[in-house]
Amino acid sequence: MPAERINIVKRPIATAAAASPITSKAKVLKTKAPAAATTAIAIEALDPAKKPVAVDEDIETIHLYPKSKVDRENAVNRHTGRKVTPFQFQVYDLCAQIPKGQISTYKHLSDALHSSPRAVGQALKINPYAPLPVPCHRVLDSKLFIGGFMGQWAKGEKIDNKKAKLYLEGVAFDETDHAVRRKDLIFDEFSVAVKAVVDSA
Repeated sequence: MPAERINIVKRPIATAAAASPITSKAKVLKTKAPAAATTAIAIEALDPAKKPVAVDEDIETIHLYPKSKVDRENAVNRHTGRKVTPFQFQVYDLCAQIPKGQISTYKHLSDALHSSPRAVGQALKINPYAPLPVPCHRVLDSKLFIGGFMGQWAKGEKIDNKKAKLYLEGVAFDETDHAVRRKDLIFDEFSVAVKAVVDSA
């Protein structure tokens, strides 16, 4: 059954704790400034002339996200027509914690799950809950290179869409498509409900 889509015009910037769909223990995140303030400052500092040209800039559509055990066991990926695996949900749960205005990396997610960056990338490649509540456009490679998006790597229309989404959230890129480093850019304070014991979807 296709996932329900709810279009939201305005949405408050979620904290990592609020964005996490499943956690066994609340984890206190170390932040030096409110997420809203940090993002507002970052967006204001971006050069409008460098805004990426894109077909899809959507960062507000929210898809219905399964939370109960029963719902997850019956969840079908709208992209593949196959059931969403437990490992994929573990990846999506972590990705959902990345706040607006920040990014993380495939390695940060894989380290938290004791998995591999490639396995994380494969799960995000077919993420059916984007852009929200699972914002996979906020995940870059370990050197902060733009990386991949929806099966495309480094260059192309989908990569332009990814950069445009991040631009709207206050993340800028240099001429080599690496994220411009700034204070509080990288998020890695993940809360893991259950440790993954598999390394592939």
